Amino acid sequence: MATPDLATKVIAGVTVVDTPIVRAAQGYARAHGDDFAFNHVMRSWILGVVIYQKLHEQGVLPQMDLEAHAISAVFHDLGWDCTGELVSQDKRFEVDGAEAARNWIQEEQRSGRAEHWDHHRTQLVWDAIALHTTGTIALYKETVVKVCAFGIRADIRGPNFDKGGTISWDVFNAVNEMFPRLDLADGIRRVICGFCRTKPETTYGQYIPFLVLLVCS
Repeated sequence: MATPDLATKVIAGVTVVDTPIVRAAQGYARAHGDDFAFNHVMRSWILGVVIYQKLHEQGVLPQMDLEAHAISAVFHDLGWDCTGELVSQDKRFEVDGAEAARNWIQEEQRSGRAEHWDHHRTQLVWDAIALHTTGTIALYKETVVKVCAFGIRADIRGPNFDKGGTISWDVFNAVNEMFPRLDLADGIRRVICGFCRTKPETTYGQYIPFLVLLVCS
């Protein structure tokens, strides 16, 4: 579990964790993400925090490792790396992202900047990223993993995705004003279609139905 009394800041009216490793993760995601992708992961993080806060207050979810969730959400699309450095030719993009996140955390540990991070926390991040498109598994995992998936789904599908009403339109619009969508659907189409060309065996069966959903949305 994360250390207590973590520093925080407010983004779009939402209180989020603001520690050196979380700030460093945002910088790394910014360096490896197109504008639309970076804005998407930031929105997913913030919306996930809103969902967690509501469900935790209701007693639905237990206490969560806020740093692990932040890094999971901010890194969940490292497998889309616009520089190409983190993209393999033989693995699904979620696995590329999970591997890149684990390597980054381990480097932070070696440098002394992640002294509170252990194998369990790193594994939570790996699982959250690797499973973020597989809701039928992620929703039965630890709170960090499921909340990461909740936030991503909320960003893609909007407040109506959750019949429980954990995300209001006012919150959703405020987060989108801070991090504009920049034609998210078209950006995802470009990325996935690119993977269909460069590593089809990891892509076609998993994402063509998702692309059809985006085209029809």
